[in-house]
Amino acid sequence: MKPLPLIALLCTSTATLAADLDYYRDVYPFLKANCISCHNKTTTKADLNMETPELMIKGGESGPSIIPGNGAESLLVTASLHTKDMEMPPPNNKSGAVNLIPEQIATLKEWIDQGAKSSVMVERAIVLQAFSASIDPIYSVAMTKDGRYVACGRSNHIYVYDMATRQFVAQISDPSEKNGAAHRALVQSLAFSPDGTRLASGSFREVKLWKLAPAQPVASTVKVSAAPASTDLIKKITAAGKVVVLSSAMSADGKQVVTGCDDGSVRVWDATTAKPVIELRGSVAATKKMAELDWTIAAQTLEQAFQKNEITRIEAQDKALDVLLGKAKEAIVAMNKVLPEKQKAVIPTTEAKTAAQKSVDEVAAKIKTAPGGKPDAALEKQLKDAQDKLITANMTEVSALAAVSAAQSNVKDAEDDVKRISDSKAANAKTVAAANAAIAASKTLQDKATADLAAAKLATTKTTAKPTAASFSADATRVASMFDDGTLRVWGAATGTPIEESTGNAAAITTITSAPDGTFVATKAVTQSVGGGSPRWVLERKIDQKGLFADRVNAVRFSPDGKTLATGGGELSRSGDIIFFDAATGKATQTWKEKHADTVLCLDYSPDGKRLASGGADKIARVTDIATGKQLNLFEGHTHHVMGVAFRSDGRVLATAGAEGTVVTWDMIIGERKRKIEGWTKEVTSLQFIGATNQIVTSAGDNRIRIVTDDGTEVRAMANLPDYMQAAVSAPNGSAIIGGGEDSMLRVWDGAGKELAVFGTK
Repeated sequence: MKPLPLIALLCTSTATLAADLDYYRDVYPFLKANCISCHNKTTTKADLNMETPELMIKGGESGPSIIPGNGAESLLVTASLHTKDMEMPPPNNKSGAVNLIPEQIATLKEWIDQGAKSSVMVERAIVLQAFSASIDPIYSVAMTKDGRYVACGRSNHIYVYDMATRQFVAQISDPSEKNGAAHRALVQSLAFSPDGTRLASGSFREVKLWKLAPAQPVASTVKVSAAPASTDLIKKITAAGKVVVLSSAMSADGKQVVTGCDDGSVRVWDATTAKPVIELRGSVAATKKMAELDWTIAAQTLEQAFQKNEITRIEAQDKALDVLLGKAKEAIVAMNKVLPEKQKAVIPTTEAKTAAQKSVDEVAAKIKTAPGGKPDAALEKQLKDAQDKLITANMTEVSALAAVSAAQSNVKDAEDDVKRISDSKAANAKTVAAANAAIAASKTLQDKATADLAAAKLATTKTTAKPTAASFSADATRVASMFDDGTLRVWGAATGTPIEESTGNAAAITTITSAPDGTFVATKAVTQSVGGGSPRWVLERKIDQKGLFADRVNAVRFSPDGKTLATGGGELSRSGDIIFFDAATGKATQTWKEKHADTVLCLDYSPDGKRLASGGADKIARVTDIATGKQLNLFEGHTHHVMGVAFRSDGRVLATAGAEGTVVTWDMIIGERKRKIEGWTKEVTSLQFIGATNQIVTSAGDNRIRIVTDDGTEVRAMANLPDYMQAAVSAPNGSAIIGGGEDSMLRVWDGAGKELAVFGTK
């Protein structure tokens, strides 16, 4: 921008500037956009804060930036005009600030000439416009603790998917919003409560809590009876699977057939080829129990690895201590060897000193008896010579005694070193013993869980109940079967996951029918049903009190017990705030104002619920004691925003994601960096530990979902994705990885990285 003559500005729109100008109405908007982004309490460039007139008058390194009543000489005006070797804002600045236009500079000068008076900021209601149909990025993804349901925020909508059936099941809507939206603004954050009955969502200046409600069947009582498979197809299936088919049903599209077999299994087959598609076994309770056992096995693997690393660390420390101990013992031997000689060497020096002292005394006595008390020159010289010899003898004795003292001190120091090192080795031995005991206890627990898991899996194949009837749901996403013990079970057809069941009297079954509302009805002596439509999350509470949230709520997280909800946000470039709410009532219970110097972007509770990790745009990660609000750790390892934080399941490691393209892991025992993990070319936008393992799933702007261990080893990466990935989550056992980003597609991969499903908005 070419500097404008000051006289030209003075003549600009004089009439329009005659009235008193209001700082917040007329001046603050263009200063905020082009000056305050660099001159605020967080990034106070040149020690100048321009957030208020008072602070501008106070000035910075170059003195006051404004002189009330003298706009022409005010530094802010001359810098905006690019005069006096000043050019503000500087070209190519990182804040995107642009030069003030002539009208703005004229307004600024006139306001200063009028006295640079402050005013009262008037809060104006923000009117959010409807989003364009093309604006529907996924910024947040959440999964229930059991891995069953996944929610994602697209634009200002929330969608829920069932991972058991791999289908869309619900759109969460606020009745007061338009077009089925959940919020007026973008959904910035999502989190399920530990029991999956609540979902929290954060947006611009508001948080909403959604409660899982009983499913509402659709208005239809029409039941669909599935036709049994043909005799020829059953013969092919019997031959291919070497099973006896007790019951069968075709899917509505005729592409698949489900059979109840004499070995207690329910199987889905390709109707064209008679090849098996999936085998369905087990119950909801058994699956839950096996998931718990899987978690225990993984947790104990982590525990053993930790204890083994501790033993390795201590053994290495002991080796170093052994070297020091050897040197200390050698020093004792060496000093004890020379000490007698040094002690012996003291004797002649003492005798020489005594003799020299005697000589001095004898000469002094002669001087006293000299005639007139005046000794001759020869006698005086004799005294001086004797005194010189005494000084030399004294120094020789002192040196000999010092050599003895030094040797004795060296022995004492070495003996102290031996004791200290021996005590350290003894303490290490106790630690190693405790670690070995912990490993043994962990292995016992793991072995039992492994045996119980094997028994549970075997039990699913040894069932004595026979499937007497089977059916597909109308959309073929679920399969139901009735057993001769009176149990009616439903599985997800895509995954084989048991999702529902009911028990009744063992009686003859005639048919199983499926209704459009998702229910299955088994007809027998007494009608029995299971299912009942898709799950629903209804609005329980809206938290948006005036002044509560300064801007976007970037993070929401439930405590491990589900009783508390923590939220993170704040005002950009000014403060990062964390607020805690009672999840049942929505009342704020604790507020940490300015916990960060810039907006909070991510939160995570420690597994015991006692600590909260937070990361923000101030490039800092903090760990805070929740009960006292006292900061426990401050981690400075990123050069850009901290966009994700996650505790490992044992609480011993914290992982943080940086917008500079790195993940840093922190040792929570010693409070220091464990490893800096690189390999991303853009922002790492989110991270989460997978179950009770040391593996971390990450999303990033470089079009990858990447899994790494907390020591930096890459496990796998889902690469070449079509757009910037904003969020990723994992099932507890790592069997499903889910990610979403700017292209609005929610993608599902299995644990090996194979893409299983892609969900769009339609």
